[in-house]
Amino acid sequence: MAAAMNSFLRRLPLCLALAGCAPTLKAPDTAISVHAYLPGQKPVAATVPDKWWRIFRSPQLDALEQAGLRANPTIGEAAQNLAAAEQNAIAANGGFLPQIGFGQAGGSLAARQSYPAGPNQSPAYTIYSPEGVISYDPGLFGAARSTQLNGAALAAYQAAELEAARQSVAGNIAAAAITLAGLREQIATTQAILAAEQKLLTLLHGEYADGAIPMLPVLQQQSVIQATQASLPPLRAQADAQRDRLAILTGTLPADFFAPDIPLKSLALPARPPAALPAAYLKDRPDLRAALAQVSAQNAALGLAVAHLYPDISLTAAGGYASETLNTLIEPGSGFWSLATNILAPIYDGGMLRAKKRAAEAQLHAAVFAYRAAVLTAFGQAAEALQAVQTGQNALASAEAAAQTANAAYQLAEAQFRLGAIDLTTVLTAQATAAQQALAMAQARTNLALAIANLQAVMAR
Repeated sequence: MAAAMNSFLRRLPLCLALAGCAPTLKAPDTAISVHAYLPGQKPVAATVPDKWWRIFRSPQLDALEQAGLRANPTIGEAAQNLAAAEQNAIAANGGFLPQIGFGQAGGSLAARQSYPAGPNQSPAYTIYSPEGVISYDPGLFGAARSTQLNGAALAAYQAAELEAARQSVAGNIAAAAITLAGLREQIATTQAILAAEQKLLTLLHGEYADGAIPMLPVLQQQSVIQATQASLPPLRAQADAQRDRLAILTGTLPADFFAPDIPLKSLALPARPPAALPAAYLKDRPDLRAALAQVSAQNAALGLAVAHLYPDISLTAAGGYASETLNTLIEPGSGFWSLATNILAPIYDGGMLRAKKRAAEAQLHAAVFAYRAAVLTAFGQAAEALQAVQTGQNALASAEAAAQTANAAYQLAEAQFRLGAIDLTTVLTAQATAAQQALAMAQARTNLALAIANLQAVMAR
């Protein structure tokens, strides 16, 4: 048995060396030169904190984000997929090492084998034959190495998918919370407008009772109030939908969820975000890392398909003892050993192996195209996000100025109407304009906050 082991060990270094021999595969070209910035702007350096939503300086939003990252089931699923991929990668690494086992000769794990009586009615007997086996498949021509690289690439893919899931959940929570805050602001603004309209209606009733005005202005104001009241239910329904969305994103049943009150004006809008981004900045986005890991996995799969075109060699050494009685089991004469070298070389397979190689090549090319598509999509999203922030900033500035002007005009018109200097139509027109501008300002602030959150999510990596 010692001779068999020595022979096995003498051949092992050669097999280990051959395991590293493989046809050279050229790495696929995944380089793309593309810029994500607005026309006329120069790319500037930019950084995004890991917890980017904290730029809004809202403890309530931060609490929602933390709850979602802890309890969202999509993140939990991605984490378990990563754990499985990491264990599969560890298993793939085991292919580089010899496999050692112990059992019964013939493959049984039992320590003995009983034999029945023979045809000449000889008595039954038992053979005790414990056996140790060492086997090694070096995975010649890169088979083992390709298997290892494939496992590592799939683990990297799942790691990127986990980070992508986290960023997606964080972005969706921020969007839902900001949208809910904006809807609540619109509801509050509409209710304030309704109160002002009710106040004016009371004034008109007094004027009508005194005989100063006819009934028509009273009816007109009642119609305005009814239109304002009709706008509230849709806003409340949208707010309820966003509240339910937040519940699901944070892993809570809607019936058990309490949405914190986040005033829209409490969300800090940071100073002007960068109007441009360097193209290289987004290359580490998790979705791009996942797509690139898929390219690596397919490249390793191609290496495995190529290795299967070449001979496969495996070594097996076995040794043990065999005896009819336990007390003579370990005597020198009871030992046995065997050494086997298996060589399997493909000669004719009906074109199956080469077809599999061509299929692996096509899958690799498809993965490269998918990566390039992901890159273009990412930079397209970045350019759109940058444009949305710039547009949102300009829109909010205009809306704030218009709201201030319209509110001042309405207050002046109401005062002049009480003095009898202008008619009611002028007051109603000023009132409607002020209401529209107040709602437009709330919507503009919501849109800008959403655009900033989206830009941060697009840049997150």
